[in-house]
Parts: sequence; C-alpha cells; structure tokens
Amino acid sequence: MKSALARHDAISRVAVESHAGTVIKMTGDGIYAAFDDALDAIAAVLELQIGLSDPANTCGMLLPIRCGLHVGVVERRDNDVFGISVNRAARIMSAAHPGQVLLSTPVAELIGDRLGPDIALRDLGFVRLRDLSKTEHLYQLVHERLRADFPALRSLESVPNNLPEQLTSFVGRERELAELKDLLATTRLLLLRGVGGIGKTRLALQLASQVMDDHPDGAWFIDLAPITDPQLVPKATA
Repeated sequence: MKSALARHDAISRVAVESHAGTVIKMTGDGIYAAFDDALDAIAAVLELQIGLSDPANTCGMLLPIRCGLHVGVVERRDNDVFGISVNRAARIMSAAHPGQVLLSTPVAELIGDRLGPDIALRDLGFVRLRDLSKTEHLYQLVHERLRADFPALRSLESVPNNLPEQLTSFVGRERELAELKDLLATTRLLLLRGVGGIGKTRLALQLASQVMDDHPDGAWFIDLAPITDPQLVPKATA
C-alpha cells in the first residue's frame, strides 16, 4: 500500500501540473488542487481517473478515486486556500462514489460547449449535501474509459433520516465535533449540556449528519421541547 500511495501521489501531481493546475496540498490519500480554467480541471481529473484505474500504474492495486469540482472565490493564505467554495468542493467530492467525477452547475456553465466529442456531462439533478444550507445541482463526467453507472449519490437523502435542513452554514467547533465523535463511538447515550442559546441542538444535528454513514439505519431527530409529560417520550421516539 505504501508503494501504491506513492504512485497515487505522483500520478495526481503530474495530472494537475500538466494541465496548468496548482497542487495546494496532499491529504494522505487525496489532493487539493486549483485551476484558472474549469476545462483544465476537467482534463486533469480525466487523466487522473484513467491513470489510477489501471493497476499496472499503482503497483498492482486498484485505486478508484472520488473527484469533486467547484468554482468560486477563495482566500489564499500561507500556501493554502480557504473559503466556502473549498468546503463546497469537498462536500461534492464526498457525495461521489469511487471512480466517479462530480461537478457543480457553475463548473458546467463555465465549460459550456467546449467539451470534446468524447466527453459529456450527465445531469444528476439536485441533491442535499452534508453541512450545506441549500441543495446542489450536480453533474457527472462521462467518458468511454470511465465507469458510467453508479448507485445513488452519497447525499443526505441516501441514508434514512429526518434531519431538518439547516438554513445557515456550520462554522467552527472542529475540536468539539472531533471530541463528540470519539465519545459517541464508546457510549449508547451522549448528553450535551449548557445554557440556552449556545448552539447545543445545532451541534448535535451537525454531529448526526457527519456520522450517518456509520449507521445503516440512519439518524433521527426527535424534538422533545414541546413535551411536558415524561411518559410521552417513548411515544414521541416511536
């Protein structure tokens, strides 16, 4: 695996830099990259997917990868990029299946009719992604050397749940979320306490949306605030 990941990193870097892209950082088994032209990004991910789909290029190991493309304003600081656009690109990538390339509507609009005759975009409609305040209209990159058919996207709708849609983005509290994830893995009941209005419910909902993939039966929100009789809690839960 060590040798395969080294080949993964080398192929990824060549694919980005040979198409006028900039490698922002490597993330262990992934890569963040930026391009001035969306068409260059398409060419890079296509070369990357094809290169990593051949086990001969990765020490005999098959390394199907997920790709997500988005365009927007970013903040550059200390050789890194930050901003809502970066977070949205990461969410789009996380909704894909291994071997799948997803792109947002702004990317599709920038590409326009500049795609080659052997490349197409498949409209996947609107999906609700984790930690985003509104649905995202996504497209899949289609090419004869890429896998074409995949299960439903890894969106909030694909896992059973009734989590309410959040109208604002979740900002900060990375340390608290990491601690809660560790605690939730070791207990059957986790209680958040604090004065009213500090964001306990919002934090719990964010935690639920992030750990849903670990629970095949989904994540469920039960509002106990209107209940005054403790005897009604089991009924509300059921």
